[in-house]
Amino acid sequence: MHDDLDKTIANLSKHVTDEQVDRPAITMPAENDALFKSTGFAARYRPEWQRPTSEGWVDMFDRATKEIKRGGILALVGRRGAGKTQMAAELVRDHQRARGRYTTAMELFLRLRASFRKDSTESEREIVRALSRCPVLVIDEAQERGGSEWEDRILTHIIDNRYGAQKPTILIANLTAAEMAAQLGPSICDRIKDAGGMLEFSNESWRGRSTNNNNKTA
Repeated sequence: MHDDLDKTIANLSKHVTDEQVDRPAITMPAENDALFKSTGFAARYRPEWQRPTSEGWVDMFDRATKEIKRGGILALVGRRGAGKTQMAAELVRDHQRARGRYTTAMELFLRLRASFRKDSTESEREIVRALSRCPVLVIDEAQERGGSEWEDRILTHIIDNRYGAQKPTILIANLTAAEMAAQLGPSICDRIKDAGGMLEFSNESWRGRSTNNNNKTA
């Protein structure tokens, strides 16, 4: 089993290192903020920014773009603050804008549990259906989910629905590629291997750094 997991990680992973990433200068035009707000991304990620121009970042973004266009499943993994959520925001901005949907794993499962209340305005089935059908789905902080059997089934069901419908999905976690593969399990990993990839960010955190007197959390 360990050999299979190692092979899966090797097949899925591509790295962005510290040497490959430029520190971006930030631009913040307001005209797209309202449009992008409906995706669920926090205000920090909604304004457009000047993207890195280094070969490593551009190659990574191009590969991610191809997977989004063909309805693939991407796993963006690596250390905190390395730019995973920002890359996901840029992918949504380029391809779906207001039709993309962003949630954290914690928000997703809290919302599902809230749907069990008698006074809930939405059902578990409705939530799962909406997330299965939206044009592009981003699930951030995947490492924060509880890992219960129920959560695993729900996540696998959503991913399987989207895989079958060829709708792009982005999973983000502050984990190594090996940790992410172990947490997702063989079913989701097989779908990532078949239609997507795992991109590992190993550059230093951008948090607390500034360029052109603008701070940006990535």
